[in-house]
Amino acid sequence: MNTIIKSGILFLSIFLFSNFSAQTKTFKAKVEGNCGMCKERIETAVKADKNVKSADWSMSKKVLTVSYDASKTDQKSILKSVAEVGHDNEMFRASDKVYDDLDACCQYDRPDNSKKLAKNADTKQQVCELK
Repeated sequence: MNTIIKSGILFLSIFLFSNFSAQTKTFKAKVEGNCGMCKERIETAVKADKNVKSADWSMSKKVLTVSYDASKTDQKSILKSVAEVGHDNEMFRASDKVYDDLDACCQYDRPDNSKKLAKNADTKQQVCELK
């Protein structure tokens, strides 16, 4: 009987610890794109982070919804990975080179976010963070 109680307490402790240590958060962010290939590319880039639980990009709304373990990654690094594959979003602008290499159907109308870029930003070759 005593062993059963100790086992139960141990199990409960492990269960509670695992739930508190995994801090799942969800965010929504505007991400540019056009088609099913964009959806696949965006979601694949996000899910490459093993700390992402789920990712879904809505083609019609151009909104990415991500659930992730906040103790191991953050929204900024996730959205940077999206820009690295050619998709501008509310935090980053993709490099011109990567954007230009997208298939024609994936080349969305890029928003003019030049006022949000640092003065020394090199948008031709690198992902640039927006202010």
